[in-house]
Amino acid sequence: MQGYLALLCLMMAVALLFGGCGMLIKDPKVEVKNVALESVDLSNVDLLVTLSIENPNPIGITLKSISFDVYYQKGDEWVFISHGERGSFDIKPGMNEVTVPVSIKTSAIPGAVVGALAKGEITLRIKGTASPDFFGISPEVPFSTTTTIPLKL
Repeated sequence: MQGYLALLCLMMAVALLFGGCGMLIKDPKVEVKNVALESVDLSNVDLLVTLSIENPNPIGITLKSISFDVYYQKGDEWVFISHGERGSFDIKPGMNEVTVPVSIKTSAIPGAVVGALAKGEITLRIKGTASPDFFGISPEVPFSTTTTIPLKL
C-alpha cells in the first residue's frame, strides 16, 4: 500500500512540475516585419520575407519550423502563388529576425504580374505558422500580414 501511495505522489509531483513548466514557457510572437523585392524578371519574382520573432522566455528556444503561404489579391479574392519555409533553428531571448527567400514563377500568375508591373506594385498576403519545440511539444503560433510592395523591372 505504501508503494502505491509513493507512486501516486511521484506521479502528482511530475504532473505539477510539467504543468507548471508549461505555464512558465510562453509561445513566441511572430510578425512579418518586411517583404522586399530581391529581383524580378519575366520568369521569376524573388522576395525576401523578414520575420520578427519575439521570444518572451528568459532562455533560448528552438523553432522547429516556420512555414507560410503567399497570396496575391485578385479582386476580392486571395490567390495562392508561393510557399516559404525554414527548418529548425534556435532563437535567443528577446527580439530575433529571420529572413526567408521566396521565389514566385510568373507563369503561375501571368495576369497578376502584368497588372502589377503596369501599376508598379502588388498587394500580397502572407499567412503562416511558427512551431516552437517545447520538450517535444510543438504548438503552432499563427501569423499573418497584408502588404503592398513596389515592382519595377
